[in-house]
Amino acid sequence: MHGNQSVAKILKTVEELLSKNMHALASNTLKKGIQDNPNAKELQFLQARVQSESRDFYSAASLFESLLKSDPNNPKLLVECAAEWFRVGEIDKSIQYSKRAMELSANSVRSVLAIADIYERNNQVDEAEMVLNEITEDLQENGNYQRLKVRILIAKKEYSNAIDYIQKLLNVGQDNTKKTKLCFLLCKAYDRLGEYDKAWAAALEAHECDRSPFDEHAFLSQFDEMRSLMTKELLDVLVEGPPTEFEPLFIVGNPRSGTSLLEQILGMHPEVQNGGEMSSGTLIQADVASLTDSFHTWPNNIIDLKESDARKLSKRYCGHCEFFRNDASIVSNKALNLHLQLGFLSKILPSSRAILLQRHPLDNAVSCFTTNLLAAGLPYTNSLESIGKTWIKRKQISDLWLEILSIPVLELHYESLVANQREETERILKFLNLQWQEDCMEFHTSKQVARTISFDQVNQKMYNTSCGRWKNYEKHLGPLTEMFADYI
Repeated sequence: MHGNQSVAKILKTVEELLSKNMHALASNTLKKGIQDNPNAKELQFLQARVQSESRDFYSAASLFESLLKSDPNNPKLLVECAAEWFRVGEIDKSIQYSKRAMELSANSVRSVLAIADIYERNNQVDEAEMVLNEITEDLQENGNYQRLKVRILIAKKEYSNAIDYIQKLLNVGQDNTKKTKLCFLLCKAYDRLGEYDKAWAAALEAHECDRSPFDEHAFLSQFDEMRSLMTKELLDVLVEGPPTEFEPLFIVGNPRSGTSLLEQILGMHPEVQNGGEMSSGTLIQADVASLTDSFHTWPNNIIDLKESDARKLSKRYCGHCEFFRNDASIVSNKALNLHLQLGFLSKILPSSRAILLQRHPLDNAVSCFTTNLLAAGLPYTNSLESIGKTWIKRKQISDLWLEILSIPVLELHYESLVANQREETERILKFLNLQWQEDCMEFHTSKQVARTISFDQVNQKMYNTSCGRWKNYEKHLGPLTEMFADYI
């Protein structure tokens, strides 16, 4: 009985930590709890959830699979396995688990939607529509069903039908969360039709519906603190980790700057394994506090790291990569917080390289504002002004890394990549010491589903219609043009 009470207490503590977005502490609490209660399946299930929310999808998928071995006919576990393998990009595995869940639970709308979602993301629109049609009328009130139907209509270029369907849904009333998602899809449909004022109005309405708290000052001050701390002199004296068996590759760029496109291109090379938006950097950052006996907080506590600590942190990062490396010589990571972590990671992983990806600031701002990045946990995108300030802070720190890092760094411009795909791809592969691979030119044929919000772009052939897109919305951009005057 005591053990059960202990497990219940751990579950309550972890849930409270998760509600406060304290994922690293939640993970450590769970690890200790599982050590004390190795047979507590509910703790292992929650651990997998935490790993998923920390974007450690490989670990989450592996743990859900492990739980499934002792309960192979559990529809809930099957659906979780399907979801995690989908996030990893393993389409066949995801569909396999989803179909098993459907067989065991005839009314599992989640399983049907999971399969349809996979097909749509993989440009198999007819297959997606066929699966979606299996959902009975009484279950079509499901919000995920409705949004997936809209996505399929947009993918089929039936923009007017998509708009009519969204308006019908909005007219019956929706809560703010659902309304936000629908308005972003409405924005996309109007944009594709060339009705830019209506698209912008839909984006504004989406942002009005989502007023999640956001401390702009605290968010932006992180960049100032890191720039103030990280001088060339300090970087030179920080402890260094050991060489690694493979080369970590950091793809550093703003959301909607082309990082998914670049990763998809590189992922076609047999020596490169995509890691997506890996959480390893954030987890390692949390480890620094537990390793150092320091009065400092992050990032100042990195000055107290010992050589043995650097080795432990390097091992932690490499261990994470081993879940999916498949003997590749390069493993990419395009986590969105790399701007802040690159200096530190370059010392812990001295075998690494970095590609700093830039995009025209106004194009980047428009793309961020008209895309639902709020759902991806990026509240700063709720305001044009915050988007502009963040772009500048990230550009400033990118310039700093170019100047002071000792690892090889390549600066790449999105506009050049889409205009000169072959030449730029050759330059990138040369930077990585890789032989030319013609498959890199056919990135859109990748069998891996892109795990980011940019999936519909990277599953198409190269196009340049996104360059100069800001001109369609110029009259709505207000002070941004002046804010970016020094960068255009």
